[in-house]
Amino acid sequence: MNRKTIYPILVLIISGIVYLLNQSKTEETAIKIPNKTKNMSTDPSIKKLSIAFYNVENLFDIYDDPNTFDEDFTPDGELRWDNTRYIDKLSKISDIITDIDSDNPPAVLGFAEVENYAVLKDLIHTGILANYPYEIIHQDNHDGRGIDVAAIYRSDVFKAKKMQYYPVILPGRTTSNTRDILHITGEFSNGEAVEIFFTHWSSRRKGTHETAPKRIATARIMREKIDLVLAKNPKANIIISGDFNDEPSDRSVKDYLVKKDFYNLSKKYENTKNGTVNHQGDWLVFDQIIVSNSLLNHSKIKVNKSDIHIQKTRDNTFVHRDGNEVPSRTYGGPKYYGGQSDHYPVYLNISITD
Repeated sequence: MNRKTIYPILVLIISGIVYLLNQSKTEETAIKIPNKTKNMSTDPSIKKLSIAFYNVENLFDIYDDPNTFDEDFTPDGELRWDNTRYIDKLSKISDIITDIDSDNPPAVLGFAEVENYAVLKDLIHTGILANYPYEIIHQDNHDGRGIDVAAIYRSDVFKAKKMQYYPVILPGRTTSNTRDILHITGEFSNGEAVEIFFTHWSSRRKGTHETAPKRIATARIMREKIDLVLAKNPKANIIISGDFNDEPSDRSVKDYLVKKDFYNLSKKYENTKNGTVNHQGDWLVFDQIIVSNSLLNHSKIKVNKSDIHIQKTRDNTFVHRDGNEVPSRTYGGPKYYGGQSDHYPVYLNISITD
């Protein structure tokens, strides 16, 4: 065999070895995410849509971000947060989202407590969500723990035309150190415009009364931004949703945010056993959906007061020995439980007409 014959054979062999080495390296470093297959509905006449919100309880990746306090959520951190737990949480969250309507998952879905763009990218490629054209809206917020307000939307049924984040400066501070308010300007597939606000207000961890001024301050800022929208268009279609860490009847929501031009769809759940979080056996309606009155009397975007729902299922509920049911959380302190979140999602069904 002469040199001219041997040379191309050697090239092919070497190329093959290099390919296999690279392939092996890729397989070792890639995060493998399960993808459940389901035929996506491509029917252009879809008229039923939903808008949802989900506090996903610390959806962190496994890597340390030197700019935030996320060290616990690493493989060597206190919580032993590794690939297995991360992928399991993504899969369970994806299932709960698609269970809202497995043939037509939410058109727009807001989130609280996501660490970054990367976790959202992993989520929309997990399970049935991967079969839909979801786009991501995210910007690093000012929260010291690195938990952000963000959103995803289906580009086949919703067009996001503008996105704005508003920093929240709390009392006694000159800069923001909490979650930003997300404002999305968009339109549905029938061309009708909508303004959507997602938010995550300060927690009650240091006392309900002691922390109330923080939530009132956020409500004031949020209402100012909403009033700017209404000043340009008094008939604007507005949807507000988020984890308010207050209930519909609390002053921050009732007196500072929801005035006579809005209706809080979530107030029907207050003082019932149908809350979105459970604190020491008491149900609280922290996760809410509020709409402008214009949407309750709209000819092309139909919203009924009964169209709001709390997504509580057997899969995202933990039952105590005494029969008390609570959201199935991922952690309780340092203890790993392996659930989705300590909150239930909320969603609003909307009928779109041409």
